[in-house]
Amino acid sequence: MNSVTFSEIERVRNRPGFLQRIETWRQSLPWALTLLAGLPLLVLALHLIDPDTPMPYLVVPAVVGGLLPICMLGPGRFEMRTRFDAPHMLERLDEALATLGYRRSVADSTSIRYFRPRPWLRGQEGAIDVAVSEHVLEIVGPMGSLRLLQHRMTC
Repeated sequence: MNSVTFSEIERVRNRPGFLQRIETWRQSLPWALTLLAGLPLLVLALHLIDPDTPMPYLVVPAVVGGLLPICMLGPGRFEMRTRFDAPHMLERLDEALATLGYRRSVADSTSIRYFRPRPWLRGQEGAIDVAVSEHVLEIVGPMGSLRLLQHRMTC
């Protein structure tokens, strides 16, 4: 892995307001259900621990902390550069994505698409696209998945 360099993960802003896309809302279904069930229980538990604490001091931090994961659903991109031919890195990329639950769906000589089968995702929602060139792999997908992928590839 010494011959591979990673760029920083950057947000892809090809549309204003990525939250307007329906697939982003469908990806957030498990998060929304957890938020709806977990936040009231968390606030109740904290209130039972210290009943004298004003409710805004409990509710506001819980809601802000619960909303932060939505930032991980937006699209992002990064590049992997290698001194060797990029297609040789695809095997390592396949292994890393397989550990994250992704499967290869579409592949040709210049691009590959990976998807994660989940019951709440339809088709290719939350997919990762890889553009293959001679010494560079450009990877585009959800920010959270890209962070996990980059971590898996460096370990």
